[in-house]
Amino acid sequence: MYPFERFTEDAKKVLTLAQEEAERSQHSYIGTEHLLLALLATKSEASRILSALGVEAEDVRQVLKAVLGRSERLNIQRIIPTSRVKKVIQIAFEDADHEGSTSITPTHLLLGLLQEGEGIAAHVLQDRQVTIQKVRALRGPVEPAPQPWPFPGSRVLVHDPDPPYRLWEGIVTGHEEEKVVIAVALHPTRPEARLPGSTLHPVPLRFSGDCERCLAPGQPPPPGPPDQGAGN
Repeated sequence: MYPFERFTEDAKKVLTLAQEEAERSQHSYIGTEHLLLALLATKSEASRILSALGVEAEDVRQVLKAVLGRSERLNIQRIIPTSRVKKVIQIAFEDADHEGSTSITPTHLLLGLLQEGEGIAAHVLQDRQVTIQKVRALRGPVEPAPQPWPFPGSRVLVHDPDPPYRLWEGIVTGHEEEKVVIAVALHPTRPEARLPGSTLHPVPLRFSGDCERCLAPGQPPPPGPPDQGAGN
């Protein structure tokens, strides 16, 4: 359902450890409680945050043992994530996308447990005064994914839509769906354009040789490489 290649190695390890926790507990499902124990078992930012907030694996394990016990017979063929775990993963992806992050980390999973709010892990964390705000305050800086060119603020050249396809300089102000929004301040009739990024040229102009409008009849010759002197 989800592109798990976006999971960091630590996040993938959390999922593996969660299954191992379910097997060790002789449960035929992977629940949020197994995910929490797996987060505590990794050497990740999420485990450091939990430790700083006073959440320890042995304490959690004792609580879960008292609550759950061993009421189910282990059947490895049927060990699957519960609907709550699936919801946690969905929230983790949504959080990462909102941050502009291309990776899903253990901290995203921890925040997912808290935002899901109804699973056993969420109640264990709530009883220990762990909140979304506290986790966010303790996490490191989030590095958003680099935006592809042309990013806002880029200087670009845009063609008129009609011959002779004159070029005008503009500034990228944003993106809307699959179009780039460009402010073309000096254009007499089109102060703003919305165009595919593939139709734009950077400033200074670098002729790529495959722009149909640059190659159209009547266009000035494209800029070539600078003259090479004879040398000294």
